[in-house]
Amino acid sequence: MSRVSDSTSLERKERVVSLLKQEGELTVMEIATRLNLQRRTLANYLSDLEYEGKVEKDGMRWRISSLRSFVPRKLTMDAEQAVILYLAIRLFVKQSDRRVETAETLLMNLANIVTDDLGAGRYFAQAVTELGTRPEDERHHDILRILARAMIQKRKVEILYAPYHGREFCTTLCPYLLEPSGIGFATYVIGHSSSVDKLRTYKVERIQSAQLLRESFEIPDTFPGLELLKNAWSIYYGDETVEVVLRFSPNVARRVQETNWRTATSSQPDPEKPNYLRLTFHVADTTDLKPWIRTWGANVEVLAPESLRDEMVGEARVLGRLYGWFKADDDQTDHSLFNDIFGE
Repeated sequence: MSRVSDSTSLERKERVVSLLKQEGELTVMEIATRLNLQRRTLANYLSDLEYEGKVEKDGMRWRISSLRSFVPRKLTMDAEQAVILYLAIRLFVKQSDRRVETAETLLMNLANIVTDDLGAGRYFAQAVTELGTRPEDERHHDILRILARAMIQKRKVEILYAPYHGREFCTTLCPYLLEPSGIGFATYVIGHSSSVDKLRTYKVERIQSAQLLRESFEIPDTFPGLELLKNAWSIYYGDETVEVVLRFSPNVARRVQETNWRTATSSQPDPEKPNYLRLTFHVADTTDLKPWIRTWGANVEVLAPESLRDEMVGEARVLGRLYGWFKADDDQTDHSLFNDIFGE
């Protein structure tokens, strides 16, 4: 069988788009019959058109995408603004633990723009190359695309979710917000969940499947948007907060002070230990704060709340056992090294 030329493929895809504009929604079989195309060939065309943002799939039927397709164009920016954009892209690339081809296309367009105008596009191109080395995960890519489309179009989506603990379950979700988290290179979707009839947060990486529904939704006036996360260290939010007091050793005190920590309410010299720093936070939940506390190792001590302090003491004891520095009280192990590192 002779290979179909690029021009012929382009013409056929244009006919697919024209047909969907005329008819609204059609199945693959209906399109193939109307245009006299093989289903396998048509499936490739539809995949290309979907990637280009021209068509979308709803169940078993295809239609013209309701998302507006933006044509890349020149951006007006000075050198300083270009550097800020580059830093934002670098953060995105570091955040992404898997390949996202839509993002690669966007970054390449930006690289071309910046190269033409400022001659600095090679850094953007390198960011694209780095993103392209991430492991491919088509399921994750498709789910993220569906969630993004659902959020923009305000359409409900049915998801199959696999929580870290417990059984998988299905729920109809109204996605209000997508939020990245630096902890675990994760992305979360926040919205109304039908299974509990409340606002819920789901980790995108734990969504097993997603189907865009025809039913639309409206975001309630009571939903505060990003203000919802004002008391969150990362993703765990709430109106009520708990006060967390940390004491940092002189080894890291200056480094800690170099950053304006978003939820910190007080930073001052420790009144009990000279050259130590005391930092106070007010957060809705300490769950996503604990990984950050751990990164400082023995250079930080939790002073409050007592429950969090007890958790960290317990973890220190487990670490001591893991590395052979600490055992049960009835053994004869020398605890001096453990005490030097973690304190008595």
